Amino acid sequence: MAQPDRLHNWFGLVFALRLDGAGGGLPIGWSDLSGPQPRQQTWVHLDLRHPNAHRWLREDSGLDALTVDGLTNPSAAPRLLRRGQSLLLVLKGIDQSRDAAPGDMVAARLWTDGQRLISCRSERLPAVEDLHMELHRGGGPTGIGGIIASLADRLMTHVDDVLEELQATVLRTAHAGTQARHTENIVADLATLRRRMIRMRFHLTPQRRVLSQLAGEHQPWLGDAECRLAGEVAERCQHAVEGLIAAGEITAITQDEILQRSSETTGRRVYSLTVITAIFLPLSFLTGLLGVNVAGIPDASNPLAFLLLCLFLLLLVLGQLWLLRRKGWL
Repeated sequence: MAQPDRLHNWFGLVFALRLDGAGGGLPIGWSDLSGPQPRQQTWVHLDLRHPNAHRWLREDSGLDALTVDGLTNPSAAPRLLRRGQSLLLVLKGIDQSRDAAPGDMVAARLWTDGQRLISCRSERLPAVEDLHMELHRGGGPTGIGGIIASLADRLMTHVDDVLEELQATVLRTAHAGTQARHTENIVADLATLRRRMIRMRFHLTPQRRVLSQLAGEHQPWLGDAECRLAGEVAERCQHAVEGLIAAGEITAITQDEILQRSSETTGRRVYSLTVITAIFLPLSFLTGLLGVNVAGIPDASNPLAFLLLCLFLLLLVLGQLWLLRRKGWL
């Protein structure tokens, strides 16, 4: 089984299915996608990392240049474009590749006219693979509208899983930040979490709007059940955005608290050093003045001079402490 999969990927076709209308699909290849197409609904999934997928889209798919650009744009944001009974839909899912940074998302690009569904990927999307396996086993959606709604639901399920883990990490890190004495690493962890959440919000905010538009579509191939599912996914997307906002506020509050504690600690240390300096400044002046090696120092020959000097310095320190305490500085 591994060799045919590699051949399909090499030529840009991940899989193609003719739907049987009962939850299953018949696998087909490149040769079945050229020429007149039967009345059965067809799902074609392409890998954009291979030039043959781009060639088929430009030359054999029958799509106009604007639609092809929308399907192949590497930086496509979530959006929905309607042209008559056809839709161009871009949704985002969690990037689960090994070299992906936490919070990175990849695009699932879809075009359909109700008879054909063409989807494109630049990275692996487990949601698409799971749906393909269900159709292969005969337990998947019965039509293209069901595939689109189910795919949006699965993409959001993966987002929910990541969001739940992210929120738990935020709470755990925030708790550690309020207890730890050395918080440099915790501040860095909080900043990383905030960047991750900002990236996710950047994608999920327009995706909620796109899903709401999809739920309001009136297409003959998009039934009421599919529209309701799209609406539910849009609400889940909204909850995810709100959860990211709340988690971001927790990290911001924790960072502010850590910075305030650090500022207060630094202020206390600087204050203590200032008081110590103020106390020892006159002592240093007197000892320096009396320590110069010149004639004329009072009582230089008196054996009690050193003891008297020490008592005088002690009284001076006590007087300074009394004065600082009276002014409220101690």
